[in-house]
Amino acid sequence: MNSTLFSFLLASSFLNPTINSSSHNDINNVVNKKNIINVYPKQSDAILTNPGIGFTELQRIVSNESTNPFYGDTPILSYPDTSTVYYRWYWDQLTTSDNPNLNEAMLQRKIDNVLQIAASVNKKVVIRFMALRGKGDPIYDADVNKDSSGIPCWLVQELYGHGLNGTSCHLSDKEAVNMFKNPWFIHRAQEFLSALGKSYDNNKTLLRIDVGMVGTWGEWNLSGYASKNSLSVGLDDNGYKFQNLKPYIDAVIKAFPKTPKVMLGTNKGDYLSYATSNGMGWRVDCLGDWSKGWNHMENGYPTMISHMTDTSTNSHPDVYFNQRWKKAAVDFEICQGSLQDWYNINNPQHLTYNQVQKTFDFALKQHASLINAKSAAIPDEYQPLVKRFLNKLGYRYQLNHLEVNNIVHIDDYLQLKSTWQNLGVAPSYTNYPVTWRLRSANGNIVAYYTSKANIVNWLPADNDDNKSPTYIVNEKFKITNIPQGKYFLDVGLVEENSHQAKISLAIDTKLTDDNGQYYEADKENNNSHFQQYVPSDDGQYVPDNRGQYVPDNRGQYIADNSGQYNPDSYKKTVGYNNALYAKSHIKTQLLQYADMYDMSIDKHSKPYIEQQNNIGRWNEITMINVI
Repeated sequence: MNSTLFSFLLASSFLNPTINSSSHNDINNVVNKKNIINVYPKQSDAILTNPGIGFTELQRIVSNESTNPFYGDTPILSYPDTSTVYYRWYWDQLTTSDNPNLNEAMLQRKIDNVLQIAASVNKKVVIRFMALRGKGDPIYDADVNKDSSGIPCWLVQELYGHGLNGTSCHLSDKEAVNMFKNPWFIHRAQEFLSALGKSYDNNKTLLRIDVGMVGTWGEWNLSGYASKNSLSVGLDDNGYKFQNLKPYIDAVIKAFPKTPKVMLGTNKGDYLSYATSNGMGWRVDCLGDWSKGWNHMENGYPTMISHMTDTSTNSHPDVYFNQRWKKAAVDFEICQGSLQDWYNINNPQHLTYNQVQKTFDFALKQHASLINAKSAAIPDEYQPLVKRFLNKLGYRYQLNHLEVNNIVHIDDYLQLKSTWQNLGVAPSYTNYPVTWRLRSANGNIVAYYTSKANIVNWLPADNDDNKSPTYIVNEKFKITNIPQGKYFLDVGLVEENSHQAKISLAIDTKLTDDNGQYYEADKENNNSHFQQYVPSDDGQYVPDNRGQYVPDNRGQYIADNSGQYNPDSYKKTVGYNNALYAKSHIKTQLLQYADMYDMSIDKHSKPYIEQQNNIGRWNEITMINVI
């Protein structure tokens, strides 16, 4: 090949990037052009429940499914289907020994049990470990001393000389505020996290670790304990320096090197930029706080994001902070107890419809993947907004076009040129390889072909105003040891090193399950809470006759005719810079401390598990004739 031709071909490869799985030795195996067909799958606007995206469950496996055996309370029918469960444990819930070793029985009843049940129904788990309870928070865990503040009594004894032999484990305000600077506490925390990492790092059900351990609820502030003379509950306003808290971030990095991690962002401090510079994603609380005066949406978040890249004020700036979403996740937690609280007009923190829209748009602009909406009711009026939001949140992969030879000889090549888009706002941070399969009319799978494409690299548009880039995958697979005949060509995004499809695509074709059987969604239980909203004569969405929460004369929500109840239990607490924000701690606590002692995988749960594992995620694309 002469140098001019080589240079031209090399340039073309950069201008027209494709992923090609074919070998150079196979270049002479060409396809007869008359056998080429073009397939354009119909787009789907269905809400997709896929790993690591969407709304999360809080301290439960599922909330909206009336037949599931893993949550015995009244189902929250208005809550969307979920792929991720969010759990939090305090240090004193995992050990009662007089040393930093974890209590195996407690781990099995709590963390192990949650991971096992979540895995059985194809869900992932996010975990936060904590060391300081909210002041006055009730304790429901039978393993925990009723006066404990979050750390085990043996550690209180080591630090402060009380907590054993009948003395109180409760921390004073001064002890709690200064505890995280104590070198011995840091040492013990490092041991604790190291032991957890040895047990759970790289667990395939563990989606990520939310870096906690510091501050009230592990949220990197001192709410409830900060001195009245302090400017706010922020750590920096209570004598903490970056070097005091860096060891906690480093300890999680060291303990969980293979597990993705997210770090909480605060209005002050350089901890988040240090964490993101070291490969972590980020998350923030109080999505939807539009309080009068200082608030998170207009003041807190913009200030925090600006500070992350500010080389003049940040001791550990991350100049690439605004691009980190391409490699690590961004998560949010709503500020109040539920979206129902947002809707309650008697709530001082009530949101207008426009503010709800702006709240969701902000999360999408930050390329968010998960929203902790606390497994609580969602008003009818918000459902169209929620549907649009969930159809953008995280990743959303769509097969736009397939060019394929539909007639292929045995020992010849099936050649596939597929064009894809990610219509969401973030990538998948785990690769689910594109896999093609040939399936006979009776459902027998005769061949699998796995692409070398890595969907982690399929980024969406940089912002919502731009068109998502397209990704072209060229590949060919040799047809061998297959009887002559006609076969369906299916495509699925599978778990690595398996043939189990895990990702639902945003296309509307016939679906089949992993066993090659046709699948039809259960219209009663699959996303039914979004199918219940129908347009009225004037084009507006109205609820059906299912019944919803109605406000009583106090503005609180009382049981409707379905027997559900949503307590109006928010309270005001002091946030960063003394901003007031509503946070429904009472309801959260009921979830937070509840353990799953009475939940197990038994004969009653097997039908539900089977249902969740036989969902059809293979899409039938076309027919191939092998001759």
